[in-house]
Amino acid sequence: MRRKITISFKISVLLTGLFVLNFTMQLWRLNKVIGGFGEKSHVSASYQICRWPPQRVEDIQFVAGYNITLCVRLEASELMTRRQKTYPLTHLFQVSRTNLEVSFDDLAALPRTLWKRAKYPEVYRTYPQDVPLKQIVEAVKVGLTVTNMPEYNFPIHILQTSSTVCSRNTKHDLVIVVKSGILGWDDRMAFRAFMQRERSRCPQLNVGVVFSLGMPRIQGGRMFNREGNIISLSGISGDMLEQFDGKEDVVMERINREIEDFGDIVLADYEDTYFNLTWKTI
Repeated sequence: MRRKITISFKISVLLTGLFVLNFTMQLWRLNKVIGGFGEKSHVSASYQICRWPPQRVEDIQFVAGYNITLCVRLEASELMTRRQKTYPLTHLFQVSRTNLEVSFDDLAALPRTLWKRAKYPEVYRTYPQDVPLKQIVEAVKVGLTVTNMPEYNFPIHILQTSSTVCSRNTKHDLVIVVKSGILGWDDRMAFRAFMQRERSRCPQLNVGVVFSLGMPRIQGGRMFNREGNIISLSGISGDMLEQFDGKEDVVMERINREIEDFGDIVLADYEDTYFNLTWKTI
């Protein structure tokens, strides 16, 4: 009898040890995931500081540019118990009393007849952006973990900054950031001439101008495949894309010339197309 108890005790100790070891490994992996979020192999190690904006510009430097990818870390408790948010069906649709709850993904499987009884705007509030945004923004600003991760947080790097506006020794009353298409060099020249005339009219104001650009499209011309939907960009923008299709080296030669001559280009590593205007705004 005593032998059986001893064996059972040893087995219990062994199982407990294995559980503790497994739990420790899970926590180690969790810390790796959280600490490494948003990092890429080419990102500087200094980008470990997760707060925005950074206290020092050196904290986001990499090679010859800047890594401005938003660094966000999920709370460990949220990562371990992650589940979709659900909503009572009676809050979203005019239906008889029921305890059924549905998530945003569940809505796609509901019958079309039910959608005729949808409650608006309640049904719109099931979208995954139903998060405590104010608290999340405040947490990101001070480098704390958050309860919800952004659905889209693609890496973005500044490859070239303006030497005339963004250098340490420059001060301006106003800085204008112009979202310019990479092939719009004629428009940029016209805007530079306009600003030169305005500066001569108001010499007491120190106004800086920079043009926000991405990288040239490698191929595709005016045609875009947006999740299976083929879109043709019309007008002069589409014509320019066709003209310089497959000629990214020629385009970059002109952009580098603008950078050297005017020093007012902010160049990032996203593809410069209409569908990436969000990156231009950032």
